[in-house]
Amino acid sequence: MKIIISNLADGEHVYEFKEEPSFFELEDFRTKDGLNVKVNLSKSNMQVHAKVHLFADCFFPCDRCLEEFDFKLENKFDVVFVYTRGDEEVEAESDENMFFIGPETNKIDLKEVVREYVVLSVPMRKVPKEKDGVCTFCNKNIEEILRKNKEQEINPVWNKLLNKN
Repeated sequence: MKIIISNLADGEHVYEFKEEPSFFELEDFRTKDGLNVKVNLSKSNMQVHAKVHLFADCFFPCDRCLEEFDFKLENKFDVVFVYTRGDEEVEAESDENMFFIGPETNKIDLKEVVREYVVLSVPMRKVPKEKDGVCTFCNKNIEEILRKNKEQEINPVWNKLLNKN
């Protein structure tokens, strides 16, 4: 996801990328048609500002019933590349989305930043939406799913401790 900025005119520029999860080293990540990244780049003589829109149709196993469901992954973020003078040492507070580049820099690479945001966009709890206690994907009652799992989880070895008062 490299963008050549050395001969790029000042102003607004739009780039679109479509990459497979393996490009970002996300081997266990499944999508319908890859990860789509749209970059609105604004270049000036002082900085390069990239507004990034990331979106994909993903497949995740449900944390409740283990059936695979569709999930629309989407995130927007900004990345700023600030030009420094060639002989100047930069000693400023580092921002996660701010990078310092020299005037001789001819390209910027967004691969690692986009990868980080893909990982951050994945929900910790992967479950489809529910309405009135019923899963909208599999149409099962959530309480029944959870009750069944609780009954199966008890190991008979612990019965002596559970029955002791």
